[in-house]
Amino acid sequence: MTPLPFLRRAVAAVALSTLAAGAASAAEFGNISINGYGHQSFVRNSANTWLGADKDGSFKDNIFSLVVSAKLDDRTRVWGQITANSGESFNIDWFYVDHSVTDTFSVRAGKVLAPLGFYNEIIDARFLQISTLLPQIYQPDTDIVDEAYGGVGGSWTVPLTRGKLAVDVYGGQIVEHAAVAASQKQKGLVGGRIDWHTPVDGLRLMASIAQKKQLVDGDPADTTKNISILSAGWNVGRWDLKAEYGRIAASMNGLTSTTTASYVQAGYSISDSWVPFARYDVLRAPGYDSSNPATYQNIVALGVTYRLNANVAFRLENHFNSGYGAAVLSDETQAGRGTKTWQTLLASVAFIF
Repeated sequence: MTPLPFLRRAVAAVALSTLAAGAASAAEFGNISINGYGHQSFVRNSANTWLGADKDGSFKDNIFSLVVSAKLDDRTRVWGQITANSGESFNIDWFYVDHSVTDTFSVRAGKVLAPLGFYNEIIDARFLQISTLLPQIYQPDTDIVDEAYGGVGGSWTVPLTRGKLAVDVYGGQIVEHAAVAASQKQKGLVGGRIDWHTPVDGLRLMASIAQKKQLVDGDPADTTKNISILSAGWNVGRWDLKAEYGRIAASMNGLTSTTTASYVQAGYSISDSWVPFARYDVLRAPGYDSSNPATYQNIVALGVTYRLNANVAFRLENHFNSGYGAAVLSDETQAGRGTKTWQTLLASVAFIF
């Protein structure tokens, strides 16, 4: 289970500092800093095909990323991430200039990680997460969270008497997932996020919204997609609690289809090494019908992380699935031909430096 070649998405400036602090120090070369992370996973489904795996299992889920930043002056940095995974060439996941106009206001321009929800800042840095498998709200085929946008964004930090408020606004075009980029023309994007670190110790509340327009090959008109995500997280003592709800409504020629996904998740650090977790994860695909398992997927996930040290973590988890809507959205299992009740087993190693 050797981690494969080079590089993929990590974090924006805030998450990068977390990345460096959470593991070994970044490699420094004058004004240039380099961090890296990756993971290798084994995935096996008891029925249905999903995540590139079936009953035989698969080691296709792997990634290795380098995150590079260069200080141009006291207020300006360039950030970039390069990634490779199995069967793919090197890819630049994001690359942008970050300029601090004041101590509380900064501007970013280039290919930037989209500020949507909790996990998008560290979406591929599995070492920093509780589970190997991301919640369904972040799975590419639900279309709720996109990887990055090309354009310009501004970020304000508002210190409060107690707590802190951060506001992001941005605009440009979505940089689409590679699997569908060739069949879609991006025609515009606007979005924003409010991130409130409340006066309650460890409690963080967030609201994210975005609207994007796309033209898909073969469609007669543009599709407008409205996205909203509500997030709540509480890190207190040994507990790490999260809950999020995401919705995307796609409209074309007066017709609208809706996808929603939500989850509640709890992790508890028994020690510095052992962290078990549990999650309940719900997907409602377009045309949801409670009698049709191809239009939903409910998941109860149980697992544990063992952190060997500050750089390497091992994980084992099992997901108990009811319905196979996510497998249908990914085109890996055909509607009407899937098994309603099934399980997904995942084992992985993640590292960071």
